[in-house]
Amino acid sequence: MALERDRRDKRREAQQWWRIFYSRLAKIFAVLLILVFVINIVKKDGSFSEAENRVLAKRPELTWESVKSGKYMSEFETYVSDQFFARNQWITLKLYEDKLLGKKESNGVYLGKKGWLMEVPDKPDWKNVERNVKSMASFADNHAGIPVYMSLVPNAAYIMKDKMPYGAPSRDQAADIKKVEEIAGDSLKKIDVTGVLKKHAGEDIYYKTDHHWTSLGAYYAFGELAKEMNIQNPEDSYNIYTVADDFQGTLASKSGYHKSKDVVQVYEPKDLNIEYIVMYVEEGEKTTSIYDSESLKEKDKYTVFFGGNHARIDISTTQKERRNLLLFKDSYANCMVQFLLPYYQNIVIVDPRYFYESVDNIIRSYSITDILFLYNVNTFLGDNSIADVLAEEPQSRDEKSAGQEEGSGEEGTEDGEGNNGGEVEGNGN
Repeated sequence: MALERDRRDKRREAQQWWRIFYSRLAKIFAVLLILVFVINIVKKDGSFSEAENRVLAKRPELTWESVKSGKYMSEFETYVSDQFFARNQWITLKLYEDKLLGKKESNGVYLGKKGWLMEVPDKPDWKNVERNVKSMASFADNHAGIPVYMSLVPNAAYIMKDKMPYGAPSRDQAADIKKVEEIAGDSLKKIDVTGVLKKHAGEDIYYKTDHHWTSLGAYYAFGELAKEMNIQNPEDSYNIYTVADDFQGTLASKSGYHKSKDVVQVYEPKDLNIEYIVMYVEEGEKTTSIYDSESLKEKDKYTVFFGGNHARIDISTTQKERRNLLLFKDSYANCMVQFLLPYYQNIVIVDPRYFYESVDNIIRSYSITDILFLYNVNTFLGDNSIADVLAEEPQSRDEKSAGQEEGSGEEGTEDGEGNNGGEVEGNGN
């Protein structure tokens, strides 16, 4: 009896101890919740995330119409997510949780082998893609005297499948490109860079921590562009300069994985010496270099090319051959321009996501001889700006913004990038 009583007493003591422990743990948790809640209320909202290289959501305006439509709650949820206390630390914590659970991706990023991070391709909106491509084909037909080229660049997740996490699904972007080409018909001259990128898949043709290709990848693709665009005697000898060796790009920021670092390089032809002036039209600024050295002090060092994306950039060179290029592009083309630069008197670069002027005026003013659409596949399949820019009457800023809100476009996420204004400086060529 005494032994049984001792056991009951010990059980009661243990139960009492656990009740006290859980009670104190609950109080600590409640205090932490209140503390985080208070911090989120009193802390100043951020406007830009350097880690994610994007503008953060602002507190939405509370109106009866926005509440009734559900728009307010949707925007408020995004606002809270963007402005949450210690957001970057929570993202990293989620990454470790995902890895412990054996997940193959985190926040839209494949956690590949040997520290490789790869963008998970989006599902295409084929209705919108068809609208864009048919507009491009019609645009080419309307300018039949000018060759119009299209080159779509696959993502690392397709080209470098051996670096993908085991068992992760890989979208067949070659099939996507083929479907786009079928929609385009014969109006556009297609330039396939998939084959040459696959051939060099064992080299550093993509960044490990960013969704862009490297200058090396663009260099190999330039060889294919040069053959199709009748660029005579393309340069194959370059001075290669490493401008950064600690780059951690958009995929590192999205996933929270920061153990890999990338090298950023720029290429300068050894024998083709020309001078040029770069005009950032909307900003009204000029410089003598396509490279923005100030960007190397920032987190997103890929913006060393032009300081990021701009609505329109005009480049005038001392090239004597009267060839003038109109380039429609996303950020993948930013590092391609260093290879195209020596072969044109003028290059006009248009980013349809930010552009609101008349394309035909550019074609007439610069006597354009070549037109190139150069895009990353994932960006192209999610774009909702191309058709509007190619229309005879371009949309106004407000009309385009409204269309992008209704559409499925990736603005602000494609590259984790925005229209980086401000003064652009660099070393001359």
